[in-house]
Amino acid sequence: MLSKLDRYFEEVLCTLFLCVVVGSVLMQVILRFVFHTAAAWAEETAVYGMIFAVYLGATMATRDRAHIRITLLISRLPRRLQVGCVVLADMLWLGFVIFMIVQTTTYTQLLFNVTYQTPGLGIEQRWVQMFIPMLFALMVLRILQVYWRWRRDNFAGLPL
Repeated sequence: MLSKLDRYFEEVLCTLFLCVVVGSVLMQVILRFVFHTAAAWAEETAVYGMIFAVYLGATMATRDRAHIRITLLISRLPRRLQVGCVVLADMLWLGFVIFMIVQTTTYTQLLFNVTYQTPGLGIEQRWVQMFIPMLFALMVLRILQVYWRWRRDNFAGLPL
């Protein structure tokens, strides 16, 4: 059960949020062109669904090591330099993700001092924004998971 959760967590949620985006946009198009009306909440739902899908997709790419990398130059270096370059790049990336966790958490905490309801859905913006630091934290977990697995495999190859 845990292995399936580990493997498919991001895919299932990403698919769900992309279905929300497609459904919201399709419904809005039908409402506007067929019934000459609109749903106030459909655009917000599509925007938030897309935001969540993007962050989940980035986390999924982290888990699968599918982010864009320039490996042509790295593959021509000696093994020690290859590992050093990949680890240095990942540590810089990890630092950036931790920085983003701090910044998005600070922003979310500011939203708890004010009342800001979304115009279409009527929910507090803080509840929506709270997911962004959580998704960055999930990305940190996935980065650490890649290195844990690399260590488990006795550092064979690169942490890719």
